[in-house]
Amino acid sequence: MKPYERFLVRSTTLREILDTYLKLRQIFQELEFTDEDLETPPIYTQDMMFLFQKFQGLQRSLINQVNDYGLKMTVDEFFDYLKPRMDKINELTPMKDGDTKRRNSRDEDFE
Repeated sequence: MKPYERFLVRSTTLREILDTYLKLRQIFQELEFTDEDLETPPIYTQDMMFLFQKFQGLQRSLINQVNDYGLKMTVDEFFDYLKPRMDKINELTPMKDGDTKRRNSRDEDFE
């Protein structure tokens, strides 16, 4: 385990980053976004913008904090560390796949 990873494991700021990301994903779910919509969202709500700015600010702050302690972490190393955690959140909060076709076979009444 790299020295900065030991710091990140115990970091409350990392937890706050992940909580903020989860809140963003939940908003996207409520608005029934697809994965494609995430690339260029059709709408931007005030909550989305606030959380996105908070997310970015917390990331910058944590990277600076780690480097201020002399643990030397690059932005790429941080994102490599963060990605699997964000992927787990993505699994827990899937986006709408855009397929609204009924999937069960109980539609015989509608033939």
